Amino acid sequence: MAIPIFEVQFDKNGNVFQPQQEADILRFLTTPGNQVTDLVALSHGWNNDMDEARTLYRKFLRHLEPLLPAAKADKVAAIGVLWPSKRFAEKDLIPSGSAAFDPFELLSPLLAEQVEQLKNTLGSADADKLLDDAAALLPRLENSASAQRDFVAKLAAAIAPHLDAKQSSHEEGASSLATQDGAELLQKLSAPVETATVDTAGGGAASLSDTAGGAAGMGSLLSSITAGASRLMNLFTYFTMKDRAGIVGRNGVNPMLNRIQNGISKDIRLHLAGHSFGGRLMTATVDGPAPLRVSTLLLLQAAFSHNGFAQKYDGQHDGFFMNVVAQKKVSGPILVTHSDKDQAVGTAYPLASRIGGDTAAAFGDASDIYGGIGRNGAQHMGDAAQDVTLLAAQSPYQLAPGKLIYNFDGNDVITGHSDVARPETAWLMALRIAS
Repeated sequence: MAIPIFEVQFDKNGNVFQPQQEADILRFLTTPGNQVTDLVALSHGWNNDMDEARTLYRKFLRHLEPLLPAAKADKVAAIGVLWPSKRFAEKDLIPSGSAAFDPFELLSPLLAEQVEQLKNTLGSADADKLLDDAAALLPRLENSASAQRDFVAKLAAAIAPHLDAKQSSHEEGASSLATQDGAELLQKLSAPVETATVDTAGGGAASLSDTAGGAAGMGSLLSSITAGASRLMNLFTYFTMKDRAGIVGRNGVNPMLNRIQNGISKDIRLHLAGHSFGGRLMTATVDGPAPLRVSTLLLLQAAFSHNGFAQKYDGQHDGFFMNVVAQKKVSGPILVTHSDKDQAVGTAYPLASRIGGDTAAAFGDASDIYGGIGRNGAQHMGDAAQDVTLLAAQSPYQLAPGKLIYNFDGNDVITGHSDVARPETAWLMALRIAS
């Protein structure tokens, strides 16, 4: 039997766009004779439009349905969270070949699209003016330090009003660039980021990487100040979406689920799953102000720090979501999939580290303070976590009891950042529903 799914759409501030959608869920779950025992809430990531999110949800649920035990076949319902994430500009806008030797000439189609993307992301007339002024400086960047500083200053001024200081964390790099020297910053970002594997299924998110898509094989041309400006614009989109995911989760999904739980039977269990920044959104939901009864948190290639759940991961700082684990806000385990083939998460954090002051070429592994949980799993968790290999659907797992986090190594299964709606990942949710 197909799992019924109900959509709830949120605006960028976390407001429910159509309150009737929430009312429909409550009515369904409180209808006399309703048999639902488990409610699964799903969130897409930063690189999905609404139709792609719906496709992701349907695909995940189609894998989940045949894996449920017979006793649960018609007792599961789902909520599909829809929130305004934005695409990165695609690297395939770069012309093939290397006929253009001027970095601006080569990258200009991509740069123009990135400027428009930022405008769409920020949605502000004031920001549009600053971005247009910054775009006018692009042809001069290679040879003018003053133009480089002015470019970064205008970008920083455009994005500053749209960032949320409450979402800032030490382990994810500095999201405020207003105090940095723009020429020095673009120099840091000018060199390509090297990673060990190529994400072949990352969609537009792969545009964070210089080894994916149309940019492959053009390392010399991409080692330029102009290329650094392109990376910086993608990082601005990244930081904006990072903050937005946290805001929507904390201010929107958290109170919405609290209202639903207050209106339904306490026996209905809640399982949360999020992909990419949807993993951040769902973790922020758990950590939100309203109390929730959460049985499962499944993070599918989540886009936040691999130190996000840790206490004093560097001897001084707690992870941004440390309280989720320390206060046991999830009654069951937190399940984390990770893969070193996740080029999107594996590259975003090294770029953030360059903003933080480190200029080495290759970062992102488990030893990197700026590493991502979708690449490495939850780090610095000690005995609270167990590392496990992600197995085929219907395979038995040998999970040590009492662990708060299970890190599922998907290196042999997950081929890229967006390769998450699979039988192997659905099996993790099926096991929790069957428990």
